[in-house]
Amino acid sequence: MAEQKTGEYLRTFFDVNQTIFSSFSLKEILKIIVKKTVSALGAKAGSLRLLDDRTKRLELAASHNLSKKYLDKGPLSSDQSIPEVLEGKVVLVKDAHNDSRIQYRTEKIKEGINTILSVPVVAKDKVIGVLRLYSGEPRDFSAEEIELVSALAEMGGLAIANAKIYEDEGVRLSSLLKQVGIDLPKERKRPKQKLRPLAMQPVDSSHGLDYFRALHDIAKTILSTLDSRRVIDLLIGKVLAITAVRACSLRLVNETTRELELVASEGLSESYLQKGPVHMDKSIRETLKGMPVLIFDASADPRIEYPQENAREGIASILSLPIIAGKRVIGILRLYSQEPRQYSGNEVAFLSAVAELAGLAIINARLYEKTKYDLSFWKTTLEYLDAESAQRK
Repeated sequence: MAEQKTGEYLRTFFDVNQTIFSSFSLKEILKIIVKKTVSALGAKAGSLRLLDDRTKRLELAASHNLSKKYLDKGPLSSDQSIPEVLEGKVVLVKDAHNDSRIQYRTEKIKEGINTILSVPVVAKDKVIGVLRLYSGEPRDFSAEEIELVSALAEMGGLAIANAKIYEDEGVRLSSLLKQVGIDLPKERKRPKQKLRPLAMQPVDSSHGLDYFRALHDIAKTILSTLDSRRVIDLLIGKVLAITAVRACSLRLVNETTRELELVASEGLSESYLQKGPVHMDKSIRETLKGMPVLIFDASADPRIEYPQENAREGIASILSLPIIAGKRVIGILRLYSQEPRQYSGNEVAFLSAVAELAGLAIINARLYEKTKYDLSFWKTTLEYLDAESAQRK
């Protein structure tokens, strides 16, 4: 990626994933993906179409800056409109006016479209659609630009796959309850996420590509499952790999006990983990106000609850990051290093962004788990009532 654009690409990718993790509306997610991609790459317009397996047409799911007249031009056939994309290939058509793979060439001339970049949208190893960028002038796309578009298309595919899982569970629950005259609310609510300024700070352009790829890897990993424990374990593994620190832990706030309950960790001994409860008001409490905190000397800093235990564990420095969802801190992500360690502003900004996405991913997964639990509960309850009714007869 050109150095002056890397910060914008990273911000675009973060924004898109924030939308994916915080919205139940697939329509909104796909619209944001197209809009943000067009803006980041300076394209004229964009569209995302999904393949209808029955009709073999590419049906419009989202678009940006395309006229209604152009969108109404007629159906797009999957075997006539740049068919190589549905084989999983990225295709650049530099002269859409004269390329035989293009349908509706006259309409493209009228719309002012010259170059088309087409990227496959994949879900569960199957191409399910196409993300397209349109340029008014002949242009090339760099390998890094194609990498960004491909990553965003991949996020769209994962979002579609997850939305299908949500929809299937919701339909099953709704159908079950309707049998006894109970209607589910029409729309489930997720907490709105207010982005923290630190996570949105510009990063050094020389590191932008590395951060983008790391964030892509993390987002792809935590979108691969709707199991909240699995999300957390995968996240910790990725953070350790990226930062090369000794250990990492994730704790969630328990408002009743006022403790930070351990959910997952890696690299810490069992004796250290069993040292005692971690209290919200005694253990780097500034983090719970939404601020990242670096403890340079974990064996002597008064903000540390168990300094002697840290010394015995060989922990020199701790970076404590808030995990935020629904405008509140729901937990902390902590990185432990054996040597005294400083973190650059870029590193803290990047890790803060990772922690924010983690918060939304955890809430997302737990809402799905609640839907599954509700389905199991009502199914068991109704089966019991049916059995009781049969015995009375």
